[in-house]
Amino acid sequence: MAPFSIPEKTLTMTPNYLWNGKTLDQQLAGWSSIWGDKTALIYQEQRLTYHELHQSAERLASGLYHRGIRRGDNVMVQLPNRISFVVTCFALFRLGAHPVLLMPTQRAHDVHALCQIARPVAYIIPDCIHGFDYRKMAREIAASCDELKHIIVDGEAEEFIPFASIEEEPLNISGPGYGDIAVLLLSGGTTGTPKLIPRTHDAYAYDFVLSARLCSVNTESVYLAVLPVAHNFTLGSPGILGTLSQGGCVLLSDTASCDEAMPLIEQHKVTHLALVPALARLWEQARDWEQSDLSSLRCLQVGGGRLTPELAEQVMARLGPLQQVFGTAEGLLCYTRLDDPYDVIINTQGRPLSEEDEIKLVDINLQPVASGEVGELITRGPYTITGYYRAEQHNTVAFTTDGFYRTGDLVRIRPDGNLIVEGRIKEQINRSGEKISTLEVETLLLQHPDIDDAVVIAVPDELLGERICACLPKSINQPDPAQMQAFLHQEGVQRHKIPDQWLFVAYWPLTAVGKINKRQLVQMAQAENNSLMQQYREQTIAITSNPLDLVTHLLADNDAQPCTLYEIKGEWSLGIGCAATISADASGQLIDSQGHHHPYDINTLSQKLEQVLNAVPIKDWRAYGKTLFEFSHMTYGISLEQQNEALIKITIPQHELRITQGQVLIRTLEEAQISILSEKVKRADQLGTPIFPYTKEMEIINTADAAKNYQDNVANAVKDIATDHYQKVILSRRVDLGSNIDITHSYWLGRQANTPARSFFLRDGDFSAYGFSPETVVEAEGSGWVNTQPLAGTRALTHDKQQDQKLRADLLSDPKEISEHAVSVKLALEELAPICQPETLCVSEFMAIRERGSVQHLASRVKGLLQTDKNRWDAFIALFPAVTASGIPKKPALQAISRYEDEPRRLYSGCVMLLDSTGKLDAALVLRSLYQHKERCWLQAGAGLVRDSRPEREWQETCEKLECIMKYIRPYADKKD
Repeated sequence: MAPFSIPEKTLTMTPNYLWNGKTLDQQLAGWSSIWGDKTALIYQEQRLTYHELHQSAERLASGLYHRGIRRGDNVMVQLPNRISFVVTCFALFRLGAHPVLLMPTQRAHDVHALCQIARPVAYIIPDCIHGFDYRKMAREIAASCDELKHIIVDGEAEEFIPFASIEEEPLNISGPGYGDIAVLLLSGGTTGTPKLIPRTHDAYAYDFVLSARLCSVNTESVYLAVLPVAHNFTLGSPGILGTLSQGGCVLLSDTASCDEAMPLIEQHKVTHLALVPALARLWEQARDWEQSDLSSLRCLQVGGGRLTPELAEQVMARLGPLQQVFGTAEGLLCYTRLDDPYDVIINTQGRPLSEEDEIKLVDINLQPVASGEVGELITRGPYTITGYYRAEQHNTVAFTTDGFYRTGDLVRIRPDGNLIVEGRIKEQINRSGEKISTLEVETLLLQHPDIDDAVVIAVPDELLGERICACLPKSINQPDPAQMQAFLHQEGVQRHKIPDQWLFVAYWPLTAVGKINKRQLVQMAQAENNSLMQQYREQTIAITSNPLDLVTHLLADNDAQPCTLYEIKGEWSLGIGCAATISADASGQLIDSQGHHHPYDINTLSQKLEQVLNAVPIKDWRAYGKTLFEFSHMTYGISLEQQNEALIKITIPQHELRITQGQVLIRTLEEAQISILSEKVKRADQLGTPIFPYTKEMEIINTADAAKNYQDNVANAVKDIATDHYQKVILSRRVDLGSNIDITHSYWLGRQANTPARSFFLRDGDFSAYGFSPETVVEAEGSGWVNTQPLAGTRALTHDKQQDQKLRADLLSDPKEISEHAVSVKLALEELAPICQPETLCVSEFMAIRERGSVQHLASRVKGLLQTDKNRWDAFIALFPAVTASGIPKKPALQAISRYEDEPRRLYSGCVMLLDSTGKLDAALVLRSLYQHKERCWLQAGAGLVRDSRPEREWQETCEKLECIMKYIRPYADKKD
């Protein structure tokens, strides 16, 4: 194949214009002389002109020089999207030292490995971002890296060098040559430690200047950096450097969340922006509620992964002019052009940046493939590297003898010269001598209507050499393997291409650079193949009765222990019996499904819980759990009395009924129970509406002593608030009801009168409870997305339309209610920030009205995508207990609750949970509930106390809340206390 050339659309720019013999620091000096007083960088309220940026870089370079950093030294830079990152890079360019750019999310394991390659003399970090302390990690790194002499901290430095103290008057020192290494970028595949990519001053300038001109960047352009600035896409494609090279302005954002970034586009008239496909989908969906004016956008780049044509169309329609980008940090960049036909922009990944780029498509023997065929893309050109940094052995594999870089990407070229990326050359399976493309099998699987994502891997096999394993996300609607095989047969797929194994995963394991870790998937596939797993037998039957009526009959008829009902979004899920139990107690012991004890503390609990759940020898399980309020004492380091009851208890049932309108899914681990359970459901279905004996409403007896005791506690807590011990606390009280309570009848009546976020009913030994939860503490998806729903701010719901609208308007305009609600939302954001990827954290819903029975609330929703080393339990621990049931700040509020309340809360203001093997977790806040332990039955309610709270009014609020529940509680007709 001849070297590639760009038909018709060749840019009229000669290489000589770009090879101008200047280093990147000299480039900055030239930009400063042209656009000196023009704004170059913006971060929040901070602005730097081109002249100020140049002077800051010169002064920082001088300070680093005085600390011994010289030309050729490597300096690890792990800074977030802030001006200090840009200044640092140009200071190091000036010295001829090499910034080794690390992602903010990389942790000690990766940093250690990179130290072994780069042997840095300095490490520049922030102090603490989103709850992660980089100084602590730096101490660990320094202990094992002998060459590391300086740790420089942008922020509170503690024992290290403060970034702000380094600048000194500029020196006349010699700098690097234009052919020297300017920067060391990271390259990472699906396995292994990222490699280091040496980009030279001249080649990198060629890259970003030509990219900027292709993307129509000019002095009026504003580039918004929402992706990590250490990534080549954000830094130089054209990114920050390309924008500066044309006199544009760079706007730096801490986050890519829609609610923060989109208003920045409107405010600053952003013209250029880069996203990855996952964020592009999120941004496109956000346009349902985020209404900022995005009309200033002239070029929305999407790269870093393949963009489906369907998503590309949606992005263009809802966000702005699209440019697809395909490239490597090693060099070659391909772009669709801004004036390309619609078909090209939607369906291709563009064509090479420069007419000097050479590309070939070759087979496994490096021979050219026929026109229109798929082959491995190899390339060489003016800005593509010829070898990795300090990786001589790997270079013999990664580069051909005539200097072409082997990208490993499978590509085909259309007749118009545009590339379509089809997959990776390494992703082939040798099954009994047959070479099978994993991408081909993935594409076939994605044609099934129930499959949204699929990864196909090769798993070592004694008989076949390698077997085909299809990895699919776990979900409620996941296809049955037998059905999938039949589907592929019907599609005419050759027998040897049909997967031999099906692996359903709760979440995709990721490498440090965010790619799917296929090595770990292989390990998971091998482990599953070797294990014997119990499996639920299933049967679906039709019903005619109302789900609430049916489940009430089933609860009245069921005496198995334990038994838990969890109502969620139209499904009433009833777990019966116990196949496996997992619990965590107050002594720091986690007990797995086999009865083995594992010591834990709050820092290790999330990982150990997930490991223990993954080891449960049952396929496709759904579990029911509860968490006591006192678990929060472990989270916040408050002393906790030893107790027999587990703080967290999770039960996987022997049998399960999932009831929706019109049908019941029966699941059981005992095949013989299918028919028994089916008959039980059918009998209950025939009974229709439950009929209970008539009994009168019960009354709460409020004694003068109880009132005085609670009001005294309120007065003392208000004094605490006045002296700034805490801002808010929720104090509760119990009311005993005796033992003559028909809780099944009471649940049925109460549920008819309530519109809860979730409802539940549980029996566990001699303890029972039911309730109508107004909010969830956390909702976690197997994909890693988590969200929480703060509820704060209340008005009555009278069911008189005009009156309710008046009360709603009053609620939405009450400064006190709005302020308290905003504080709760802010706290939720702060609690999720340390565990979520910062660019994904957002308020997806703000101050909506939610009706809950006799009241209406202000409700918001905060969501984010977990960091790759976090799981659903990290989110639960971060958000528990709910702020609406504890206080602000939580720790002193919890201590006050312990002082002023007579006995532990236990389940009250704790959580009831539903979770499954797909990685989902749904935890409902336990309020508006009834509790029964042996012969004792009680209610509990609280009030939120702030600085101006009055004891008499707070007492009355608890009375009102108790009455709201009490009016639906019924005693047994034939019993007396």
